Amino acid sequence: MTLSDRWHRLWRFEYWPFWAFYMPVWFAWPFLALRGRSLVFFTASNPFIPLGGCLEESKSAILSQLPKAYLPDWKLINRVEECDALQFSWPLIAKPDVGERGDNVALVRGLSELKKYATELQRSFIVQEFLPSPFEAGVMVVRLPATNKVIVTSIVTKGFLQVTGDGRSPIADLVEALPRARFQWQRLRTSGVDGTRVPAFGEVVLLEPIGNHKRGTTFIGGQHLRNAAVQARVEKIVADIPGFYFGRFDLKAPSLEAFARGEGWKIMELNGAFSEPGHIYDPHEKLWRAWRDLVYHWWMLAVVSGQNIRRGKNAGGFWEFMRVWKAYRHRDLA
Repeated sequence: MTLSDRWHRLWRFEYWPFWAFYMPVWFAWPFLALRGRSLVFFTASNPFIPLGGCLEESKSAILSQLPKAYLPDWKLINRVEECDALQFSWPLIAKPDVGERGDNVALVRGLSELKKYATELQRSFIVQEFLPSPFEAGVMVVRLPATNKVIVTSIVTKGFLQVTGDGRSPIADLVEALPRARFQWQRLRTSGVDGTRVPAFGEVVLLEPIGNHKRGTTFIGGQHLRNAAVQARVEKIVADIPGFYFGRFDLKAPSLEAFARGEGWKIMELNGAFSEPGHIYDPHEKLWRAWRDLVYHWWMLAVVSGQNIRRGKNAGGFWEFMRVWKAYRHRDLA
């Protein structure tokens, strides 16, 4: 990595390591623990997910409890042999049933590719209908257990990694000119992107179809999209998920306009206690505002968890959480 790239990563906090960006949360932890009535208060946030959905939760177990009208077709695969029985249209999205931050998420285009994915992964995974819409969003939601009040606290839209042709330059040169794309180039080349092709002037080349920051997606603040229609749609969805109080819906809609009208939503994932308000990673966001909003969401997580504990929902034990954390770190470092 060049000195320029290192400086770019240092200057833009969206690339900072977890421990550094979360410094304000570490300082606030004693107050959060008091408010949440437990050192691991977050484990009481969502009673319908083990440990509130902080780590190592099963995606299939969560999807099975969401309203089917808002889900793309999906199926849990436990063995390679089960791939033969699939009756979905290609391509499909494949992702580990237990996994974090977009690791091992893949777009698979056929049965042989899916079997190869299953063989290499060596653990249970889900396949999901691929939704080709270019609009994807993350909607952060808090529901207060004491009153059932639903608050949409964050909306982020996603700009997929792409380059635009100038009629002269090959894709490799276009990538080189964009730090966000350049950071991904080694991975993209191994995935089959042809760096020698010269796109026509104005041609948009999608480099990565999966909307994940780790894969070069730009997170774009969408707080202005909070309106009555979005609020009403969120309230309707949440009302059908008993035991959900804090998390982020990752979803697609036919277009930005359809999303703003609350129409055509398809939920790809629901993330629990350790969800982040994605808008804070907008490249144009100020660090102080990002830290403010991060601490606010952790405070609301403590409020929700404290209310659940007062209502008789037990927080997980500290050592139980540490066991799950160690399992996550072991898999993450494998």
